Amino acid sequence: MRHSTTPEQSLKPPGLFRAKVLAPTRRDVLRRAGLWGLLATSAFYGSPATWAQTVGGIAGRASATSSWTLEVGKPVQLPKLELLNGRPWKLDDHRGKVVILEFWHSLCPFCMKQNPLLDAFFKEHESKGLEVVTVTIDKKKADAEKYMKDHGYRFGTGLADTTWHAIYKARKGLPQLFVIDRQGVLQAIELGEMFPDELAELKRFL
Repeated sequence: MRHSTTPEQSLKPPGLFRAKVLAPTRRDVLRRAGLWGLLATSAFYGSPATWAQTVGGIAGRASATSSWTLEVGKPVQLPKLELLNGRPWKLDDHRGKVVILEFWHSLCPFCMKQNPLLDAFFKEHESKGLEVVTVTIDKKKADAEKYMKDHGYRFGTGLADTTWHAIYKARKGLPQLFVIDRQGVLQAIELGEMFPDELAELKRFL
């Protein structure tokens, strides 16, 4: 089973890569293993402060408010998204499907664990009317393109502009995942890495 690292609060970049709140026994186990995961990731990508400077600086330029409010139980409207391949993506083009929207960053260790699971889930259930679209908050398009090429993910990805950054900034943490039903109503919001069993439970919306 893939585990989310849970570093000590003093080492964790505030409001960026946040693990889910778990049951005490499981959380304690992850805390012990998670510190080593944090140190290993830091050695490859830089210190937590570097993550905060990289991602926080990008998102910080977005407006603190957005007219594109996402609330569970309410109809969803989303701005148009230009995918990395240049194709436009619009929510209205996928009415009648279950749509999963995810925010991620190429340096986010929790996103690195969740994205393979999300891609596998998409491949398994695409024929049942599932659409998965993701938005990266990377600063450079080239970084996102390399990430997608290296991993070969099937889901579509777009680079966040100011409007999409504002949607992301409405909540803290990465990854962020939203489930929109076939009628265009938001049914679930997941903040932080989802474990395999949690992601599998999304089948109930199909």
